[in-house]
Amino acid sequence: MAGSVALLDPMSIGLRRPDMGRLVHVPHGFASRQEGASGPFTFAAMHPRSIGNALVQSIPAPFVMSIENGVSATISTRYENFLIFLAPLINSVGGIAIDLYAPSIPSIGKEFGVNAALMQNTITITLVFYAIGQLAFGVLADWRGRRWSVLLGLLLFLIGSAIAGFSQSYAILMLGRAMQGFAVGSCQVVARAVLIDRIKGERFRVAIVYLSLAFALAPVLAPYVGGVIEVFAGWRWNFVAYFTYGSIVFAFALFGLEESLPPEARRKPMKTILGYEEVLRNPQFISATVMLGAGFGAFLMWSVIGPYIVQIRFGYSASFFGSTALGVGLSYLLGTVLNRSLIKRRSAIQLMSLGMKIFACGILFVISSGLSLHLITVVGGIMLISFAQGFIFSNAMACSMRMFPSRAGAAASLQGCLMIAIGSMSSAVISAINIESNLAVAIAFLCLLIIAFIAFHRFVQGEEKLSYS
Repeated sequence: MAGSVALLDPMSIGLRRPDMGRLVHVPHGFASRQEGASGPFTFAAMHPRSIGNALVQSIPAPFVMSIENGVSATISTRYENFLIFLAPLINSVGGIAIDLYAPSIPSIGKEFGVNAALMQNTITITLVFYAIGQLAFGVLADWRGRRWSVLLGLLLFLIGSAIAGFSQSYAILMLGRAMQGFAVGSCQVVARAVLIDRIKGERFRVAIVYLSLAFALAPVLAPYVGGVIEVFAGWRWNFVAYFTYGSIVFAFALFGLEESLPPEARRKPMKTILGYEEVLRNPQFISATVMLGAGFGAFLMWSVIGPYIVQIRFGYSASFFGSTALGVGLSYLLGTVLNRSLIKRRSAIQLMSLGMKIFACGILFVISSGLSLHLITVVGGIMLISFAQGFIFSNAMACSMRMFPSRAGAAASLQGCLMIAIGSMSSAVISAINIESNLAVAIAFLCLLIIAFIAFHRFVQGEEKLSYS
């Protein structure tokens, strides 16, 4: 017989001509035949996978590479967009951990029979262990990888939230808060590190804007939510909210976060610890970090003194305090959005300088009504100060985190630790001061402004030296 015939697979749709290197399509349901350079036709069934292989083989190699590169670039861009969403989401856990429950502090103190100063320490201890956790998870993230570290941290956060929520004494509450603080150290370290690992160029600066927005906005928006929960459900439900939010972020990280640190780039713990010296010896990094610490202290100020000024001094409800915190948070949001619109037209130094000037205007507004305590001028001034941080915070963070791309975990952990340490020290100092006048509030913020301005001046001097060298 001149040729062999086989039944066509129902999915077969084409005919391959080897001599021409292309596929000749025939109607569905017909037999396919292979045409040689000469001689009889051979009929054969074609499996769908064979058709796919034939198509790929018949396309010129440069065109195939172009398609593959285009698909790869599309997938990479989509994942980068997802990271720009996920990293701020992870980072926000650290923000809400600080003071979601702040409106409940007076009622918790009343239930446990603890005075105001001791209850404010529940925020301070969270900050202290937050700083320690960043150092620990910085080493872990460079050793075991980013994904593993943040999943462990979020799991510990859920455990700490449960301990605090079911606590029956001040000591157990402090234990739960300490565990929460230590756990969220992983969130800030990993959120920054994955952006450094995966996002480059101008998109990195944009990503850092969103990252800093989430971190700084969370502690000022969280009290509003916490105040509503306190009024309608009681303080323990704030820790249910912690657990719920942490579970959502854990699920996103578990199913969506890819490991961004390849095995060959990982470091043993001791090597990472020794690398801290290189980071700490960089004056530009230290100056930017001090600016961040002063800004973070300014964010915390209202969370520490606000509940007692609003609820005890003026007799308003917890939800009203939450509303004032919402106004402070929206001011920071507005500053960040405006900063985002200006980053392509103004340098980071110009934007940080603008932020310093607005910071000073906020302090002047606080004392504009005289020495007695006035709620409107205090809140209005703090809103201006928060607006100023929108220009300072994200630019200082972006400038510093670009300095050590090969030591992203170590740099992120050190920066976070120092920033939190400065913020926690400022909150501890303000907790010990009896705030009875606008002047006392203004002096506290003035100290932070002086620290931030000195650091900014040193940073500018360092940039000028680098530009001339």
